[in-house]
Amino acid sequence: MKPATLNVLAAVAFALPALNANGQSATVIEFPDPGHFYQNTTFTLDGDVGYIPSADNDVLWSFSLSAGAIIDPDGLPLPAPGTASDPYLFADNLVAIPGWFPYQGIFVADVSDPAHLEQVGVIQFSDSCNIQGQNVEIDDDGVIGYVASFPNDTLYSFNVQTMSLVDPDGLPLPGNPDRIARSGDRVAIVDTTNGDIMVADISDPAHMEFAGVIHLSGAAFGSNDNIVFADDGRTGFVSSNQRVLFSFDVLDLTLLDPDGFAFGTQLYGDDVAINGNTVACVWSRGLTFVDVSDPTDMTLIANANFGGTVAPQGSATVEFTPDGQSAAIPIIYPADLVYVFDVATGEQIAEPFPIEPQGNYLTIYDNNKIATICSGGESNNIWLIEGLLGVYGDVNGDGIVDIDDVFDILAQWGPCPRPPDDCPADVDGSGEVDIDDLFEVLANWS
Repeated sequence: MKPATLNVLAAVAFALPALNANGQSATVIEFPDPGHFYQNTTFTLDGDVGYIPSADNDVLWSFSLSAGAIIDPDGLPLPAPGTASDPYLFADNLVAIPGWFPYQGIFVADVSDPAHLEQVGVIQFSDSCNIQGQNVEIDDDGVIGYVASFPNDTLYSFNVQTMSLVDPDGLPLPGNPDRIARSGDRVAIVDTTNGDIMVADISDPAHMEFAGVIHLSGAAFGSNDNIVFADDGRTGFVSSNQRVLFSFDVLDLTLLDPDGFAFGTQLYGDDVAINGNTVACVWSRGLTFVDVSDPTDMTLIANANFGGTVAPQGSATVEFTPDGQSAAIPIIYPADLVYVFDVATGEQIAEPFPIEPQGNYLTIYDNNKIATICSGGESNNIWLIEGLLGVYGDVNGDGIVDIDDVFDILAQWGPCPRPPDDCPADVDGSGEVDIDDLFEVLANWS
């Protein structure tokens, strides 16, 4: 083994434990210097294995959630001057990263062996493109991806198996694109110039067509305003800078609630997340849960009670537990903490968990564990937090999964009440208490 490899192993082959006063624990995965994460850096998960790029030393890393450690100790060097931030998992164990390599393009890696990551190549884009930091959407086949570019304001399609652009000229757009979201044969695109939603028809990825524009009333968008879709595959939701949640139909190109739903009290709206008929809206000083079961008349469920003035980082993400009853979010002010809330009431479920600066991207895995990236100063690491979301499958809330939870499942069998009513026996968040929930309880038996 090379000396350099030994040095890296000595630095990162173990995880650092962390414990708070309430007995909830975390494992911290450290990454070797001089690498760091941007504020908008994300990771992608494939079962127990995750993938994340670091800047400065420009490396794609693989890590294990269960072991809490880096898998490939050397990582895979990226041919870039420090511009990679977001990886996307495609079919056949391929990971794609938009960025500068050393020209604008999509870097593709073979991750079939997480301990030995390999470079496939780079799909090159034109010199007029900038796709660094732009998100990628993926077709159902896991082969074709979509990304929007500025300042040439164009939507592109690409194929990670042929390593080529599918529509080389791309689809010109009438505004400046940022976050995109795919629903079936449509891609909805945030327009940060005009405050609209642009829609593309991608039924033929080689010949994409512009479907039209959904005009929003007085809206403006920033770079963190994303689009989410309901389970019906056509109803979309987006939050504006003015802290207004808009609903729209991506097929009919209509605004469903022209006035939208106003939330929050200060500064800007940011990230949104959806679970069933509930949308969580992040804003500069808080978090709001909205009932969108009727997208033409959206209503308040609850405002999260942080217990004081807080500030989610601009790229902070909120995520629901599978049952939709809880949600987690990282905060950077007045302290670096992860909060968990009851969606129906907005009350804190547990004491906020302290992390290092600055928590941004957050996800929930294994049903009740939290993974979040810290990217402030020297704290370039991933925190894996356990115990903050309680015990998955604990229907009656007594802290263990046992026969009493099975009885509760059977007693509540059938469709759940209309959200936001409480339905604790709906363990998997499907909207119905059924055999799948019973299997979830049995699988998590204490």
